[in-house]
Amino acid sequence: MPPAPAPLPHSDPFALGTGTIVGGKYRVDGFLGSGGMGVVLSATHLELDAPVALKIVRDDFAANEAVVSRLLFEARAVARMQSVHVVRVLDVDRLPNGAPYIVMEKLRGADMAALLEERTTIPIPDAVGYLLQACEGLIEAHSLGIVHRDLKPENLFLAITPEGVVLKILDFGISKDLGSVIREGRRTTLTKGGAAIGSPSYMAPEQIRAEPNLDARADIWSLGTILFELLTGRCPFQAETVALMYQRVLNEPAPSLLDFLPDAPHELNTIIQLCLRKDADDRFQSVQELATALRGVARPPDVKRARVESGVSLISEVPARPPGVSLPIKLGLLATTTLLMVATIAFWQLQIRSTVQRPASISHPSSASVAPTNVPPAPTPITQTTAATAVEGVRVEKPEPRDRPEPAPRWPAPSRRPAPPSAGARYGL
Repeated sequence: MPPAPAPLPHSDPFALGTGTIVGGKYRVDGFLGSGGMGVVLSATHLELDAPVALKIVRDDFAANEAVVSRLLFEARAVARMQSVHVVRVLDVDRLPNGAPYIVMEKLRGADMAALLEERTTIPIPDAVGYLLQACEGLIEAHSLGIVHRDLKPENLFLAITPEGVVLKILDFGISKDLGSVIREGRRTTLTKGGAAIGSPSYMAPEQIRAEPNLDARADIWSLGTILFELLTGRCPFQAETVALMYQRVLNEPAPSLLDFLPDAPHELNTIIQLCLRKDADDRFQSVQELATALRGVARPPDVKRARVESGVSLISEVPARPPGVSLPIKLGLLATTTLLMVATIAFWQLQIRSTVQRPASISHPSSASVAPTNVPPAPTPITQTTAATAVEGVRVEKPEPRDRPEPAPRWPAPSRRPAPPSAGARYGL
């Protein structure tokens, strides 16, 4: 459970106390934090019974049109973003005295400044992971033409969510909208007179010089400074006064990460050096380029080792097959050859058996097959269509049926002598 919100400090010039109903639906529960011109309160949405955070301008700044415009601009800028790495804005309204307030999601966790104060330094994998999440949120902001201009550890909140720790970017109050001239025109009083806006330790050189054409590359400088501080526990440029800090940022080269972390990857030092170039044209030209470079450093080294799962060691590489024909192919060829041999033997056995069992169909000639010399000539054969029949001396021809099939000759034909015709048949009797 998150800690209970602290009671409202009495020293702050602020009229709202615990239990006050704001806008008819938000009950003030406690104090979360304060800034130069406003406070953040813990509250409860009465209709939804859900925790929220209220960001309200102090009473003594409620009549300052520049401060009011800044707060309203922040509400509009954040409401356009959908990234999970940007705090969500739920509502915006005004108090009876005209001071605006923003209703935001209430976060559980701590900002990165508190984490640095507790640990002093952050390990390289964690620091790179945090910065990658910040890049994800800034990619959407820059795509909408919004430059944050105040990136620092206090504005990077490590929120505890059901999905784990998620970094969320806070406080777009002094952000710059590159795509809206009208809205930026309402806020020109914040930057008139060459006044620098931002936190001195994290401001880019062009931001210190208050150049009017400041763009998203100023946020890249701030990200490089934050990454250096996470790894070393100190900012790249440090000084006792703000003026001396500005002088070092503008004139001195950025220190090397390897001077503080000799074992750090050289690629990581190169990334930080590119973020901290004095000329914006020499830095990464977009947050996408910075994120791509950081992902290359965050990628774990490719180390071949045995995997262990459930206590069983697994082979990480498949052994190479020996050259030659594999065993299954050899067995298949042997089986095919055996079947061909068996079929050949069976075929020749059938041929031999058929030859032995065939009967002798041709007989040798004998004396009975020789016709005698004294046999009279055979009579004229009767045609197939008629047959002669003698009835009382009258010859009657009787037609034979033509559709009677002739008997099929038998093979081999029997060798026998034809019977001689009778005497009556020879003389028509």
